[in-house]
Amino acid sequence: MNSVLTKSLTLLVILGILILGVFDGANVPSYAQSEAGAVKSKEPASMPLSPLDNWDLLKILSLNRDQVIELWSQAPAAPMAELNGHYMGLVPNHDDPAQQLSTGDYMYNESSVRGYWLGKAYKPTTATAGIGYNRWRLPGGKVVRNGQFSTEMGKSLIDGKPALLMYYATYNSNTTLVDEIRKLNDYVYLGLGSTETADGTRSDPGHFILIGPTDEWVGVTDF
Repeated sequence: MNSVLTKSLTLLVILGILILGVFDGANVPSYAQSEAGAVKSKEPASMPLSPLDNWDLLKILSLNRDQVIELWSQAPAAPMAELNGHYMGLVPNHDDPAQQLSTGDYMYNESSVRGYWLGKAYKPTTATAGIGYNRWRLPGGKVVRNGQFSTEMGKSLIDGKPALLMYYATYNSNTTLVDEIRKLNDYVYLGLGSTETADGTRSDPGHFILIGPTDEWVGVTDF
């Protein structure tokens, strides 16, 4: 079996697990309408939420920013050794059309300066540190890998609890962006990103979700 087919099958298996909601052998629950696929279901994600819930793709996409932040605050740090390879990136903003449009234009626009965000990649280099990058799709299907960062296990700059920290300033001295990753469930990770403000505190965090790994680490292109 060639490597391309193997990677494709791996992605299909992971997405199948998420869609069927079979984490830990759980049965398939009903969830709210997905903003991405307009799939109607019966039961929206609602507070209180818990990392111990059963998480499938429809329920993930039914989350809004506040719910992602609430779940992130409860979840444990993502293990350094566990994040290894490429991960699909999502920014759910259920029932918030204005934020959906803003996020779509900033993160999911092939014609923008950044391109269409595909996700992130991770590679542990020691038990407590590693490296990574972002992946973007440009017009014509070209994929670039840039936006490098270093990783380490540490205390969150947002709430002081353990998290896997991603430092972009390691490769770009013009940014103070730090992403922080915690684990929601098998193959599902929650991220918050913040920058340093003028008074030395952190900005209101942006949120995202990672699913994977979808395929193996490749390395940056920087073009």
